[in-house]
Amino acid sequence: MRTCSPRPGLVSKSGHRVLIGMASAILGLLIGCGPKPAPPYVPAYPSAPKQAHCFDGVPHIAGSKPWILGGTCCCTPSDELMEKLHADGICTDLDAEGLRALYHEQGIQLATDHSGCNNLCEYGPHVTRGGKCMVPPRPGTRNYQEVVTGIVFVPASQPSGK
Repeated sequence: MRTCSPRPGLVSKSGHRVLIGMASAILGLLIGCGPKPAPPYVPAYPSAPKQAHCFDGVPHIAGSKPWILGGTCCCTPSDELMEKLHADGICTDLDAEGLRALYHEQGIQLATDHSGCNNLCEYGPHVTRGGKCMVPPRPGTRNYQEVVTGIVFVPASQPSGK
């Protein structure tokens, strides 16, 4: 008759305890060392900022006058824009070519003059920031956000190394 006696070289009862302890420790490390949860989401603004300026690629703000006439509309003059302006009772005596001429008289460069500069060209910054470039800013950039909202982001000051 054969009995179930431990064979030489197999783990004893005390060895089982060591293996179980090591397995528990490894499992505890794996579970306990997982990625830390992300900090809670904090929005940049307590409420979404309003659109301050309109330009090509963002909705036209109804009732806004062209930038050259003291308004907030930085859209490139076109027949479609002029229809919107005329419907609001603005610039009824101008057509798209006449409005472009007003911008050019002041040295302002439009998207019909050049493009893709993100207002970093020789005419920049954007007219809303004191420059002579009215090319729409590149979406996704800080410049785009600042022109749309009218809010200029100022980086936090760096602490001195003293």
